[in-house]
Formats: sequence, structure tokens, C-alpha cells
Amino acid sequence: MADEWDGELRLIVRNLGDTINVYVQLNDRLVRNANAYYGLLDVNEPTLLFTLDLDKNIAGVFPLIAHFSGEIYAQKYDNIKSIWFDLPPGDFEPPTDHSSALAFLKTHLPGGFVQDPAYGLGFTKELRPIIYAVEKIEKVTRIAIGGKDPTRHEHSTFYFSDLDFFNLRMAFNRTTRKHQQESLIERTILAHNNVLHKVYPEHHALREPPYRPGTIYKLVGGEEASSTVLKGKDRTALLKTVVGNATAIADRDPKEFVQLQKDLELVSLDRLINSFQKSMAKNHNEGHWQKMLELNPFILSMVFGYPIVMVQSAASVGGGTIAGNGTKIADFLSQNSSSHNAALVEIKTPQTPVCGSTYRGGVWKPSNALMGAVVQVLDQRHKLTLTLPLHKQFSPQLSELQAYAIDCVIVVGKMPTDPSQISSFEMMRSQFKDVRIVTFDELFGKLLLLREMLTGERYVSPIEDDEQGEPDYLYQTDLDEDEDDPEFAAGED
Repeated sequence: MADEWDGELRLIVRNLGDTINVYVQLNDRLVRNANAYYGLLDVNEPTLLFTLDLDKNIAGVFPLIAHFSGEIYAQKYDNIKSIWFDLPPGDFEPPTDHSSALAFLKTHLPGGFVQDPAYGLGFTKELRPIIYAVEKIEKVTRIAIGGKDPTRHEHSTFYFSDLDFFNLRMAFNRTTRKHQQESLIERTILAHNNVLHKVYPEHHALREPPYRPGTIYKLVGGEEASSTVLKGKDRTALLKTVVGNATAIADRDPKEFVQLQKDLELVSLDRLINSFQKSMAKNHNEGHWQKMLELNPFILSMVFGYPIVMVQSAASVGGGTIAGNGTKIADFLSQNSSSHNAALVEIKTPQTPVCGSTYRGGVWKPSNALMGAVVQVLDQRHKLTLTLPLHKQFSPQLSELQAYAIDCVIVVGKMPTDPSQISSFEMMRSQFKDVRIVTFDELFGKLLLLREMLTGERYVSPIEDDEQGEPDYLYQTDLDEDEDDPEFAAGED
């Protein structure tokens, strides 16, 4: 009887023959306070909590909000209104009152269900992701658990087979226990560091969480690891880990190791190509290009046609030491890695013209800048030939360097677009037997060719997107950031 109710939560059983409905009426004070706080009507009507269909031998719960809220008594989940399960086989005593209804919940609800009506029934917190997943299926409002039929979706109901639901629940439990154990380890380490280490650091070293196999695989997305973008310290830590395990990776996973090398080289090459292309479009000084080639000496190897070793950038070829103050400064001093023969490189900029004024009849003179660079590198070669024995005395690392026939290379300008200028330029540079002249766009073409040989596909420049409005800083490199450094511009004549 309502007038005998003392205001505590109660379950009201209504027997309709083959159907038994059990209603819940929440704590009167809780509901009254919630209604008053949220400006709702002062009512506390019993609401259907669960039902038993004795004819079909199934039961269903209707999860609801039972805590202090403006939606008290409303359904707990966004779309799922009820969860159904099989009743135990054979005869059992159906609930008839508050006490037997509570006993039914404790005895016959499947594992993974909330048994206390004060929490509104439904799945436990650990199994709540199941609700989130099912609710992503459009128009599903019921979950049914039971039987041997396969897990499936039909109309407004999502069906779990008994075995599938049991296995999923066990997997959830294992995950929960695992994280509880990991949490205990981390809390123990935190206590150690903030109590023992903090007070007695000389006796109790700082502790770090132990590494667990599979951690990196999970953190970087498992099978989707290739699309994971790492940031900050994570990138540095991963690189150090790969380097530290390089030998083990090569021994145990040789295919993956080779692919890793190839992928890293390709990423590095793409970054260099992108930076090179962007730099050609800007008015960078010679120091910028000198630094780029210093960081990527293999580019010069493609020019010489044989592997080189960088000996010194901004090298003094006329002073007492190869790195000291001298009368002649070469942008690069390098050597053939096999014969140790010396090679000199003079760097200009892509904006340096290679053709000067017309002479007559469509014939073009070489530019003053180009001819000056030719004379300059030849003079440097002459000085180095005379002074190399002296350099070796002061620089033991140069003991293998030889001046048999010093190679000279000038990297300058861009290939002209006018056919008559191209003709004059090609005829002119082909006549220099001791100096090789290469334009920046030819050097860029060698990089593209190298990439095509490695990948079998053509390079697609992202700069076209940049011209349509993509932020320029996406292609900035460390080279651009250093241009204000006074040491950076030291390579400019």
C-alpha cells in the first residue's frame, strides 16, 4: 500500500499471468530533491524495471537513470531500451514481492549485469563499450542474449549467442584485471619515487615503469601503425629503440629490416627533394646551399659519378691548416673514397645567370659570374696542389688525400629556357676539360631519377598544392631557420 511506504526504494510486482512486470519506485527524498532542483513536477511514479515472459521463458531489463539527475527515471542508454536473456530451464519461483524480486535479480541475472536496482540495472561499467558499439547500428533498440544461433542483427534487435557473449565478457574481465595489475605497479612506483626517493635519494634510486612486450605495437596502433603520427619525446624514444635493437631486428626479421631501411631512405629522399625544390624558388644565399650539400654529400657523389667523402666545407686551400685562415677558400674539399684523389666544389645560387650578353648572331657569352667561378676553382686547385704537403703536416686526417688530378665542379644557376642560350651554354661548358659545370635544376633532376630508380614511380610534387594556398611553413626545413645565423652566411662570397 502506498500509504505504508516509508520512502525507501521499493520493487512492485504485478502478476499478469504468463507475464510478470516488476516496477521500481526510487527513494522518495531523492526524487523530490531532483525534481525540485531541476524544476520538474513533484511526482514519483513507479517505472517498469524488468519483466518476465514465462511463456517464452525469457526476461528483459529496462535500464534507467536512478541517480540524482534532471533525467531521473529516463532510460539509461541513448538508443538501447531493453536487454533480454533466457530464464533458467525448469521450474523456479517467480518474484511476488519486493524481497523475492531482489532475490531474482541477484540469482538469475547473467554475469556482466548490474544487480542493484538503485543503480538502474543494465550492463556493468566494464561492459558499457558493448552498448556503445551496438548503438552505432542504426535503429537498434534491443539486445537479446541467449541460444546457439550466431551473433547477428535483425531489425531493431542485436542478438548475442550465449558463447559469444560469454567469451566477450571474459575478454573484458581479462583486460580489466590486466590494467588493474598495471595500475598497481605504476602506483607502487609512484609511491616509491615520491616517498623513498624523495626523502632518501642516495639509497633509493628513481624507478621507471617496466617495459612490457607488445607495448609499442599497441601504442602505435597495431596493424594501423603506419598511419600513427608520433610527437615530441615519443619520436625520439622510438628512434633510439630502433637503433638499439637494429642488430636483433636484422637477425630475426631481415625482410622487415630491409624494408625499414628502404622506407627511411625514401622518406629522407622525399624530404630532401621537397626542400631542394622549395629552395630553388627562393632567393637563398650560397651559405644555404653549402649547408644543404654538406648535410647531404651523396648529391655531390651523383655529380662526380663516384662515391666521395667530405673532407672540409669552407676549406682553406692556401693557408697553414685546412680549416684555418687562408688566402683561398673552397666551398667544399672532398675526396674519392677509393683513390683518395682530391675534388673541389664551388657553389653559387640558382639565381646566378649562366649566360651573359649576346655576342652576335644568337651567340651568347658566358656570364661574368660563371667565368669568375671557373677561374676561381682553377686557382683553388692550383693552390691546393702546391700546399697539400703542408696541409698534411698540420692535419694528420688528410694523410690519405692525394692531388693526382684534382676534380673541379661548379654548381651554378639554372638551365636557360631560350634555345640559343641553351646551345651557347652547352657548347661553352663542354670545352672545359678540367671543370665540370652543373646547374641546380640538373642536380634536382638527378635526385628525381634516383627516387624513380628506388621506387619505380614518378615523384609528385606537393608544391603544386602549396601554390593553391597551402601554408608555406609545411615545407620549411632547418636550413631556412638558420639563415639569420652569422656563421651560416660564412659561405657566401
